[in-house]
Amino acid sequence: METEPADGETADEYPYVRTRFSRRLLIKTITFLAVVIAAVSFLINHLVPTDSPWVFITAAAIVYVWISMMNVIRNARNPGSIMLCQLLTVSGLTFVIDYLTGFHRWSVNYVIPFLISGSAIAIVLCIVIRPIKYRAYTLYQLVITILGALALMLWFIGAAEVEWPSVMAAAVSVICFAAMVVFADRSTRNELHKRFHF
Repeated sequence: METEPADGETADEYPYVRTRFSRRLLIKTITFLAVVIAAVSFLINHLVPTDSPWVFITAAAIVYVWISMMNVIRNARNPGSIMLCQLLTVSGLTFVIDYLTGFHRWSVNYVIPFLISGSAIAIVLCIVIRPIKYRAYTLYQLVITILGALALMLWFIGAAEVEWPSVMAAAVSVICFAAMVVFADRSTRNELHKRFHF
């Protein structure tokens, strides 16, 4: 006999025990991948020394994505808005710190583009974890895509001096948004068309 849980889904479709096991496995998987990527980054930096602080920026981006995903997995009410607020807050904070310490442009050259790329990927992972909020995540991804375009504009106008992080931020955010639109259901695409006429 099927029971009707509070969220409106049947118990047979989403068994509690399976969800709980999957959540633990997902936390372990994400943590393992974060550690591996960070370790590989430091190994590459050791084998190929460079004056660029890319390895520390990569490590910071990994930590940012990991924290964001932990918030999502632990049932934050609105993880998309949390990640967007984190992105804007951390980006603004790093820019202010960079400006106050002589404006060496590390914030606009590396940190902000990496944060945008990390946020775009984190939103996609959110959809894998909580697909029920697909439409809301698509709108957050659109905002991040606009920020990715702004990061590229900073390089075009000369505010950022390193090209590839800005190009990466724009490309990753556009690809993630495009993938979400392509794989969205008809109601989500209709909603996007009504709001933004595309």
